[in-house]
Amino acid sequence: MTDLEMILFAVIAALLVLLIIVLIFKIKQQRWITKLRKSIDEFINNGTLTDFSVMDNNFAMLQNSVSDLQHIITREKSNTLLETKKNEEFISDISHQLKTPLAGLRLYCEMENSASPSEHTEKELQLIERMENLIQKLLRLEKIKSDSYVMDFQIYEVRDIVEEMLTEFYHLFPSKSYSVDGKSKLRCDKSWLSEAIGNIVKNASEHTDKEGAIHIDIKDSSHSTTIDILDNGGGLSDEEIPNLFTRFYRTADAPPSGAGIGLAITKAIIEKHHGIIGVENKNGGLLISICIPHIDGYEAME
Repeated sequence: MTDLEMILFAVIAALLVLLIIVLIFKIKQQRWITKLRKSIDEFINNGTLTDFSVMDNNFAMLQNSVSDLQHIITREKSNTLLETKKNEEFISDISHQLKTPLAGLRLYCEMENSASPSEHTEKELQLIERMENLIQKLLRLEKIKSDSYVMDFQIYEVRDIVEEMLTEFYHLFPSKSYSVDGKSKLRCDKSWLSEAIGNIVKNASEHTDKEGAIHIDIKDSSHSTTIDILDNGGGLSDEEIPNLFTRFYRTADAPPSGAGIGLAITKAIIEKHHGIIGVENKNGGLLISICIPHIDGYEAME
């Protein structure tokens, strides 16, 4: 074998060795990436934290960064749940403290009204009832936010939910016009979604004139369901729109009986369905759009 052949053979052998080393490194790298991906999936699905690595390489640094991030997320989630629970307990305690004197006040007002009926006692009873409703709605809103209600998610036809919900408004607002277009199947809690849409329709019915019209358009896509509720009530000012779903916020033309809780409850319900809600002025009225993604599987609030 000549010197040239020996050199060529040595180069080929070195290249083969290098190729084997690269392949081995590539296989190890792929295995490590797969292991880290599975570890991240375990954290997302079950809350299992990624192990801390004692190795001294770039992969270990990345794994440890993932582990640190997971610990931060877990800690923040725990703090959020603790604060939410404290807030729920606070609202519950305040509600209980208010319910007891209100019940006594109602009893005395009813006794006074029975003995000597008057316009004042009737007004007092109305105000007490309004306060009781406000306390109940406020407590309900906080329970929704704190996951105190269990939602029953099943597949429903949204149009069926809307049409069933509208039967109540045909009697409450007989002069109003209600219409529905479109269809879409959605995994949702029927009762809660009906209430969410109903709060919007009620708000629209109260803010339109006697011959007001409310149109509900249901749109289906491969990834989501969109529900548009449009009225012809003239819309809102630019200053009012950002606050529409804020708790206790009441627009300038809101009816005296309104408490500013209904649309805040609607927003909370939609968020528990992993959806978003938006509002804008359109065609001489107010358009409120709900978009809920199509999610497979059973979702519950504990």
